[in-house]
Amino acid sequence: MNLGKTLVQVATAPVKVGLAVADLGLGIAGGTLNVVQRSLNDANPIQGKPSVAGLLGLDDAVSRANRLAHLMDDDAPIGRALAPDGPLNQLLQPGGLVDQLTKPGGLLDRLNSDTGPVSRALAEGGLVDQITAEGGLADRLTAEDGVVSRVLAPGGLADRLLAKDGIVERILREDGVADKLLAETGPVNRALQEGGLVDQVTSEGGLMDRLTTENGALSRVVSPGGLADQLLADEGLIERLLREDGVVDKLLADDGLLETLADPDGPLAKLVDLSDTLNRLVPGLEALAPMVDTLHDAVLSLTAVVNPLSNIADRIPLSRQRRRTAARVVASQRVIDQEM
Repeated sequence: MNLGKTLVQVATAPVKVGLAVADLGLGIAGGTLNVVQRSLNDANPIQGKPSVAGLLGLDDAVSRANRLAHLMDDDAPIGRALAPDGPLNQLLQPGGLVDQLTKPGGLLDRLNSDTGPVSRALAEGGLVDQITAEGGLADRLTAEDGVVSRVLAPGGLADRLLAKDGIVERILREDGVADKLLAETGPVNRALQEGGLVDQVTSEGGLMDRLTTENGALSRVVSPGGLADQLLADEGLIERLLREDGVVDKLLADDGLLETLADPDGPLAKLVDLSDTLNRLVPGLEALAPMVDTLHDAVLSLTAVVNPLSNIADRIPLSRQRRRTAARVVASQRVIDQEM
């Protein structure tokens, strides 16, 4: 007697019994569903057993996976991006943009080199130290009377933006800006429809193709000596913007531009007040519209009356002016005596 075989059969017997019971249960359930459907006079009785996905409650997951698969079809935007000759393949191909970024001596190497922008920013006294030092940019932003505190204070800019009938509510309310953007005929829907902006950007020869080609704009930007190098170079634009007493420091300084904008009586607050004033003027302007139409009709009527009068004035004969006779010059007696 084979003891090992017997032990395996004993161990697998419960599993076989369970599978048989499950199969019997599925058969009974399928038969019951068929009977119920026939009793309801349905023309299409259920054929076969319920799907495993239905039994496990995975119908929603399968439906979402199918929708995702449709988005990746060859003629869909994501499918074109993932195609063998699509923009993503051009980014990842040998010598492509990703290679140019990660190759030795590429942009990432230059950023992380000992004298690169990242090292300079992390060095002692560098950009990170200047931002996080006592009295630095972070301190000035988060001080008790700093820009962030004033923006978040009661009655500050955040309160005005989020207030009832404020800018955010007007954007998000029904028939607001967001509704118009997302409407069926709105710009977002037009951009996503077939032949729309997204299709034009991701299509073959489109914007993504032109940007990611070997000699495209992105390649020129990340190439040695390109725009990225110029921006991140020592004394480059970004360093001049972020260094001490640079543009950012001046923007965030006391009485700087951002502080002026965030002031309760600053330009932004006045713009919010102006928008409220304009909203209050709208009913008055709508009431004036009929008066404007009436005045226009009155002007047309006056024009119709004045035109015939001007024609009559042109027909009135004017008296002729008499000719002026030239005055005869009479010589003085004294002049005559002198000539004689």
